[in-house]
Amino acid sequence: MKARMTREHRFSWPVRRLALLGLAGVAVFGAAIIALHLTGSGVDWTSDYVSDLANQPFGWLFMVGAFVHGWGNLALTLALRGALRPGPLRTWSVLLFGLAAVGILLAALFPIEAPGQAPNLPGQIHRGAASLAFALELAALFVFSAAFRRQLDWRRQRAASLVLSAIAATAVTAFVIAIQLDIAPGLAERVALAVFLVWEVWACLQVIRPQQKPEPDLKHSYP
Repeated sequence: MKARMTREHRFSWPVRRLALLGLAGVAVFGAAIIALHLTGSGVDWTSDYVSDLANQPFGWLFMVGAFVHGWGNLALTLALRGALRPGPLRTWSVLLFGLAAVGILLAALFPIEAPGQAPNLPGQIHRGAASLAFALELAALFVFSAAFRRQLDWRRQRAASLVLSAIAATAVTAFVIAIQLDIAPGLAERVALAVFLVWEVWACLQVIRPQQKPEPDLKHSYP
């Protein structure tokens, strides 16, 4: 006879709640970007950067979405910290991911200057924070993948994380090349950003969802 299976959560409710906040942050940010594109913002999604949405009539929506995303990633940082056993890899992965989240918050607080305007201090802060966030989060994804290999609860998820990390590295490399060659940099940025968002959603779901475990066979138990 097949063993009866039961579903139970691997992690405590406070940890799962933080992951839910992270998932909400991604959802708000994604919804803001989609809404701005659907409203005909005038931003060319192949050549203009996502940050240019902040200078459109409803640009505040992008800034709010990015700000919520940054806080959501900080919540996910704490969720992953609580879901992993202590160790050097956990420390580095959490640190890198948390710093990337701070970069997102800074990029949200300091919008880029409008097209045609001379570069200003807020725009420079935005570009520096956004670039740093991309690099730090990419590094965090690979360190998390290495950390998962040493964690019993995460060992099965390592392959998926590593694949997404490799795709993210490819997308970021393509983005840098697109900027240098001025060939569809906006599209390349959106692809790279989408891969990061997919990893974040995936990580949140790993923390939130329950896993199946066999029920104890009471018929064959002994006092």
